[in-house]
Amino acid sequence: MDNLKAPRAPKHWDQRFLVIASHFAGWSKDPSTKVGAVAVRNRRILAQGYNGLPAGVHDSDARLKIRETRLEMTVHAEMNCVAMAAQNGVSLVGATMYVWPLMTCSRCASMLIQAGINKVVVPDYVEPQRWQDSFNVARTMFIEAGVSVSRIPMNGPINPMEDSVNDGWNESIA
Repeated sequence: MDNLKAPRAPKHWDQRFLVIASHFAGWSKDPSTKVGAVAVRNRRILAQGYNGLPAGVHDSDARLKIRETRLEMTVHAEMNCVAMAAQNGVSLVGATMYVWPLMTCSRCASMLIQAGINKVVVPDYVEPQRWQDSFNVARTMFIEAGVSVSRIPMNGPINPMEDSVNDGWNESIA
């Protein structure tokens, strides 16, 4: 019966879902940090989110340009993704959360743990120092809760059938 275990998704699938998360990040109106998240189970997208003000709250330029106001009012991409799944009656238990371009913060980590996410995938990048403490707390919580975190390199073709000719996509997201 051990041979009935589902195969692990190859890294190119992880890269593909990170590219999709980067697409949703582009929907954010945040002038400084655009983050996207996609929840996936069995290679199927369950929910998506990006950072921004809550639905129904006016995202005026004044609110978005004043950092303190924006930080207090913003719903992070991961939280938006969990909320969208909940609104649609979709369980995230056992799902993977793909987050672009940053490691999950400690507040979002607690939400992902509570939602039953069992894996978080982020691009391999240099983490901004100003959020390092929050990232470290998130990693500690993930370890304690048994949530794995993978950092995936984002270079080269995402489709193994593609030849090695650069089509330009990896330069824009690397």
